[in-house]
This record gives sequence, structure tokens and C-alpha cells, in this order.
Amino acid sequence: MTKIAILGINPIGMCIALSLKKNHKNEFHITAAGAEPGNLKLAKKIGAVDATENSARKCVTGAEIIILDAPLHYTKDLLENLSTHFDSGATITDTGPLKQPIIKWANQFLPSSVNFVAGRPVSKTNLWSIKDSSAEAISGSPYCIVTDKHTPPEGIQTLTWLVKQCGSQPYFLDSAEHDSYSSAMAFLPNVISSALIIAASRSRAWPEMSKLSTPEFNAMTQLADKDPEENSLAAELNPEDTIHWIDEMITSLYDFRKQFVDDKDKLFESFITAWEQRAKWEAGTLHPDDKQTTSLPNAKETMAEMMVGTYMMDRYRKMTDKSRKNWKYFRKS
Repeated sequence: MTKIAILGINPIGMCIALSLKKNHKNEFHITAAGAEPGNLKLAKKIGAVDATENSARKCVTGAEIIILDAPLHYTKDLLENLSTHFDSGATITDTGPLKQPIIKWANQFLPSSVNFVAGRPVSKTNLWSIKDSSAEAISGSPYCIVTDKHTPPEGIQTLTWLVKQCGSQPYFLDSAEHDSYSSAMAFLPNVISSALIIAASRSRAWPEMSKLSTPEFNAMTQLADKDPEENSLAAELNPEDTIHWIDEMITSLYDFRKQFVDDKDKLFESFITAWEQRAKWEAGTLHPDDKQTTSLPNAKETMAEMMVGTYMMDRYRKMTDKSRKNWKYFRKS
């Protein structure tokens, strides 16, 4: 039985634990420690972990694999303070959003007797809280395994094996590549969300305007709830990538601004481009080796076709179906 320690037990760590228990219940003994007693209690209650500890040092004792599932500002402290408490030969990994600083800390603090390999599973669902965690969230999805020239082969082999036990797909990247992508996919949305709520709240009419807030506004600003300390640290640790993607966003917004004023046809084309790019991504057709599939109509569609006619149903499908076959926007003319 493989002994695993999870330090932090946040939503991502909970997904990993649930996946391992679902796929190989009796092959892993998982112990968790963290600053949130409620998370530990829930993890034990739903069977994600076998035991919990109040002490991080006790948690890692005897563990063959240690997963640091903590915010960036705690990950450095864990690596430094526990560096002499990991068993020789243990593999240590993390789930943080940035890899270059974490790999730097690992190389700085950890002894050569342990193996550190940076990692991060990509969730298919929103993980707003620990209660959103599930084995399905990372099943079949990419699990980033991030390496540099110092990464020990034994650690890479161990983490690759663990990823497969979770039912995820190993996705190998170097740290610079990962952090650039992560800045665009994980951090830029936080910045945009924060900028939107600031822009709206600066208006003198904000108290009255807020009464008209829509579900769209709520969805777009929800990421402003992310921990300000964590957001600030992520920007501080990765300024070049952060600034690059903010500049790209500003360029896109300015293009829209010009089109609103000068070129309504180009504006329409920009909205179509955005619609189609999201549809391609959602349908999984961004990679050239993806194959298109055709689905049969379900019972609901067949009944609707009888009521409104084949032509109208075909037009509806083309407007709403973002399957592999129909990601292109259906133009009326």
C-alpha cells in the first residue's frame, strides 16, 4: 500500500484524493493535514482520506508521496520548514498555479535525498470550494508534469504513475511554458474580473446601478473573490507573463472600441471570431488530430422537429450546437 500525504487539502488536493480512492481504494493510504479543520473533517467524512493530522511533520512521516496543496505563500514555508522531515527517496509534488518560483524554492531548500516534481491537474469543472471537488473533475483531463534540468527521473516516473492512477492524462511541459500558459488561462481571468468590478464601482451611480446587476455580471466578477494576497503574489512572482497577457487583453479591448466607433461590420466579425474560437475549444477541435463526430437526434429533438419543422430545427442546431462538427457560426445571410 502506497502512503500519501496531502498538505493543505484544498479543492484540487481533494479531487486527487477522491480519484485515487475511487479508482484504487485499497492501494493507497492517504493522510491529510491543513489549516482548515472543516476541510479535514469533510475529507475524512466522505472517505477521501484515511487519517488526518494536526501536525504537518507527523503527516509527512513515512509518506512515499507528498502533495503540497497549499496557496503560493504557504508552499515556500512548507518546503523550507519540512525539508529535513521528508523520508529519503520520497517524491514531493505540488498543485500550485506557478512552477518557476516553486521549483526554485524546491531546489533551494530540499535535500538531494528526495525527489521534487512540480505538477498541477487541470479541472474540468469550477472548484469554487472544497464541496465542488470530485473524482470526475480531473478524470481524463490533462495533469501537468513540469520539469527542469534538475528534476530527477525517479520523481518523474513516480508522478507519471500517480497521474495515471488518478485517471488523468500526463501532460509534460517546462516551467516557463507552463507559467506563460497559466498566466493566460488561470490568472488573467482574475485580473479581468477585478478590473470589471472596479470599473463599475467607480461610477457615482454604482449604488443604483448595482440593483440592475445580471447573472452575466455576477459570473464575470466572481473571480474577484479570489484571495487578494494570492493574486498579488502570483503577479509579483511572474511579472513578465502577467504584463504580456494584460497587454494582449488591452489590445483586444481597444480593437473592440475602435470597431464600435468606426466599423460595425468588423465588430460583427470580431464577435463571430470569438464565438467560433470558444466553440472550437469547447468542442475539442483545436488539435489537428481530433476527429469530427456526428450525433443522432435525441427524443426531445425529434418531437420538436415534428412541431416546428425540419428547417427551423436545423437552423436551431446550427446556432447552438458546438459539437465537433458544427463549431462554425451559422450566418443568417
